[in-house]
This record gives sequence, C-alpha cells and structure tokens, in this order.
Amino acid sequence: MKMRTKIVFMLLALMVVLVSGCMEQKKEIVIDKPGNISSYEFEIFQNESSNQTLANTTTYYLLENDTKVQVVYILVNTSKLEIYPPDILSGSSEENPIQNFVQLVGPANETAANTKTFEELSSRNETSAINYTLTQEVTQGMKVINLEFKEPVTGFIAYTLDNSGEQSFTFVKPDSEFIRVVLPEGYVTGNRVFGIARPEPLSVTYDEKERQTLLWISSKMGDREETIQVKYYTQSAPLLFSAAIIALLCGVGFVLLHYVKSKRELEAVRGILDLEKEYEKKQQKKK
Repeated sequence: MKMRTKIVFMLLALMVVLVSGCMEQKKEIVIDKPGNISSYEFEIFQNESSNQTLANTTTYYLLENDTKVQVVYILVNTSKLEIYPPDILSGSSEENPIQNFVQLVGPANETAANTKTFEELSSRNETSAINYTLTQEVTQGMKVINLEFKEPVTGFIAYTLDNSGEQSFTFVKPDSEFIRVVLPEGYVTGNRVFGIARPEPLSVTYDEKERQTLLWISSKMGDREETIQVKYYTQSAPLLFSAAIIALLCGVGFVLLHYVKSKRELEAVRGILDLEKEYEKKQQKKK
C-alpha cells in the first residue's frame, strides 16, 4: 500500500512539473507613444489574379544596418495577430521586443477592403484611435506576441523588431496569405555559395527602388515549411569573390613560374659546377 502511495505521489509530482513547464508566462506590453508613420512604407500589395483582390499580407523590410527589420501588415477583417520576433530562434528575451508601433485601421464592418481605402489610410498623419492589447507569452521556450483588437479591423499595421545584426533573417511563417521580404538596396540572394532563401520563394522581382523582393504564398507552401530563412549579400560580392580567386590563382601561377625558373637556374649552375669538377679531374690526371 505504501509503495502504491509513493508511486501516486511521484506521478502527481511529475504532472506538476510538466504542467508548470507548459504553462504560459504572459505579460502585457505597453506602448508609451504612437510610432512614426513616416518611417514606414505602406505599399498596397494586390493578388496578381484577374480580380486584383486584397488579402492578408506580411511584408518584411530588411534594413541595411542588419540590426532592425520593419514589418508592415495588410489586414483584411482581422481581429488578432500572432507576432513571432526573429530572436525566438536564438533564445533572446528582450524586454520590449516590439518598437515604433503604428496602426492605420478602421472597423472591418465600416471599412471596404479596396485600393482606394488603403490609399486613404496610407496618407494619414495620425494613427487610428482603436483600442488594442499587446501581450507576450512564452510557451515551451518560444516567445509569441499577441496583438488583439476588440473587433475585426481592416487596414495597415506596422512595427519594428530587432534583428541578429548579420546578413541573415529567419522568422516563423506568419498567418498571412502573402509573405514578402524586401532586401536592402544593393543586396540580393540566390547564390548557393553566398546565400539563398529557404524554402525557395514563389517569385523574385525588383521594385521601383531596384530592391530585390521575395514572395511566398502560404496556401502553396508545405505544412512542414513553418520557418523561412533568407541569407543575403551585397550584389558585388560574387564579382569581388571571383576577382579575388583570379588574383589568388595568378599569384599561385606566378609563384610556380618563379619556382620553375629558379629550379632551372639552379640546375644550370649545378651543371656548370659539375663540368668544372670534371675538367679539374682531367687536369689532375694529366699531371
């Protein structure tokens, strides 16, 4: 009987440990002041189909300094967003993971999801006065930020996240139909030596600023493709690398030529010395 009691207590203790490990650590994120609207690009991205419909879209603008990434959402009749900061994959725990928060939205039942509406929203000088809550949860070591509105909204949401500071960006696939990554000016991806995007994007285009833009469509991605990684590099990197390789090969060739030439000269000198020795031997025999 005592043994059974011990086993029951051990099982209960194990369950407490497991449950406490799985419990969500939840805290509220407070935004002290509205973000700077002018610091973002509110591009109206449309489906390339014939009806040119607007759909939930997430665009990541990678900045040249590599330490920040700007995220702009197109929301259509949405009441909740789950935001996964890039640092969740490295285990970082920033106190204020979301910065420069901007909302340009209206109630979904009063806001038509068309180009004209979004153009009007993108031209506003003040953020929308719609109540929202931002909370951060940590579940099994993974951090997620929940943005919730009291009612569904349509419009733009923008914010800034910290990045790794390297020419690599990894993020969990957001709950959007269209996912876009805009690289900094002068940077590209796609070379297997210098860096590629995984999974492979559906399309790679250039915008009016000649920035390379990658596009994924959630409905066309596999169930296992939950994480997207983009490694990028300066556009001149392959050319400079090729020039460095050519210079190195030329240097190696020069060293080899110099070695062959020196070897021949040494062999010639040795031949002369051998002839002199033979001549001296012959002269000694004559004596």
